[in-house]
Amino acid sequence: MKKLHLVNLEDTDNIVSPEQFEEINLQSPAVKIFTDFKVHKAIMIDGDTMAVTALELMLKTHVRMNIVVSEGNDFIGLISTNELSEQHIVAKLSKGVCREDVLVKDLMIQKSDFHAFDYCELLAASVSDVVSTLEDYQLRHCLVLDRKSHHIRGVISSSDIARKLHINMDLNVKQSFGSIYDVVHQKAHSM
Repeated sequence: MKKLHLVNLEDTDNIVSPEQFEEINLQSPAVKIFTDFKVHKAIMIDGDTMAVTALELMLKTHVRMNIVVSEGNDFIGLISTNELSEQHIVAKLSKGVCREDVLVKDLMIQKSDFHAFDYCELLAASVSDVVSTLEDYQLRHCLVLDRKSHHIRGVISSSDIARKLHINMDLNVKQSFGSIYDVVHQKAHSM
């Protein structure tokens, strides 16, 4: 048996992420930029969770969007840090609701208000196709639907696209696909 030696960590040692090693550009397949729920478990939150608690959890875990589920675990909507902003909570308070009574389901974007990419179309698309398509929507997240099995297959996030394309953007500022589109096209024209 070979004896292994443990080494000390240095100040410059950091945790790596897959994006650092995968070269993705505008011509890359679009499936490279979406979070596939067959590979990664969807991050979900109960609709009856207090909004302030949900925001704290999301900020602590560096998650900008959660799938909202009912008590029976049915998909009912999406919530992001944008919907959980103090401005949206105060709007509910102005209607006489107590802060602790404002729930995720009160602020979420309803399932019926969402559109999604068709997974089969995404398989034949490029990153550029996705970014261009979503430029006008000014969204931070878009679902991917497997229409054959009626499954929400995944999600595409503007922050994930920026990270995978190695675009430095302040993720604390509301980002949209339009913001990503502008940066990507400026970068492409400067080459």
